[in-house]
Amino acid sequence: MEKYVIKNEFRGDNSDLALERRKADTDIAGVEYRKERADIGFWEKLRITSEEGARSIDRPMGIYDTLTLPRICELDCDEIDDAKNEVAKGLCRICDACEINPERILVVGLGNSELTPDAIGAFSAREVAPTMHIKREDRQLFYSLECSEIAVITPGVTSKSGLDAAQVAASVCEWLRPDVVFAIDALAAGSPSRLGTTVQICSTGIQPGSGVGNGRLEISQSTLGVPVVAIGVPTVINSQLFVVENGEARAPKKSEGMFLCPRFIDETVKKAAKIIGGGINQAFGLELYY
Repeated sequence: MEKYVIKNEFRGDNSDLALERRKADTDIAGVEYRKERADIGFWEKLRITSEEGARSIDRPMGIYDTLTLPRICELDCDEIDDAKNEVAKGLCRICDACEINPERILVVGLGNSELTPDAIGAFSAREVAPTMHIKREDRQLFYSLECSEIAVITPGVTSKSGLDAAQVAASVCEWLRPDVVFAIDALAAGSPSRLGTTVQICSTGIQPGSGVGNGRLEISQSTLGVPVVAIGVPTVINSQLFVVENGEARAPKKSEGMFLCPRFIDETVKKAAKIIGGGINQAFGLELYY
């Protein structure tokens, strides 16, 4: 019986992770890399500082911080709290580095809540505690809470609404005028080890669906008119990254265009949502307790 193995060569073109588009042992002009320990897991911090570096990695100039955790589906409550804390710190760091004053925040949960591997954004949005209405209804109470104004939307997918998520977000931004948008989405990985173990936070926005060949309008400062911090967790991988051992050098044609997800995807998405949504609450809003 033939065994499937991972291709040895790097396939960064199948990945939404900037880190996977740069091998850790490679020096690239205009790209800075460093690795740091965290309370749980570790951070890999990538800075693309020149157009040459952006072309090399095929990602815009900006900040890409990647938190690598143990398998998210196996984390216990204390470990989830540690991961929340790291995401909160990561979000504060990137806002400081980009000189963003996050007094008014719009959280955009992207993806399809009915398709588990694509539900990271929608599920994370459910974990965020909105606070903007509190200021509107009781300013004294709001200021006593010492939190940011937070609004949350889940635009859904184009096939359900007929609208692109970027169009919905841009319309809300025009009315709301937030200081920053946090856009949360599922990502595609180029390595199985990244599936359900990685949280990427970047300053350059996101193009929903690009990792699975279904790219929509990007959600970025250029399209929304405000800074966009994108947060994502890899939940799928292209089947063409697998080959048949002692057989052909690529996956069978029938698997072209197929994307695979981890076995315990339900638990992965559920816990990742708590980490991301909880991190936003911890850094800027109200912590929820269950």
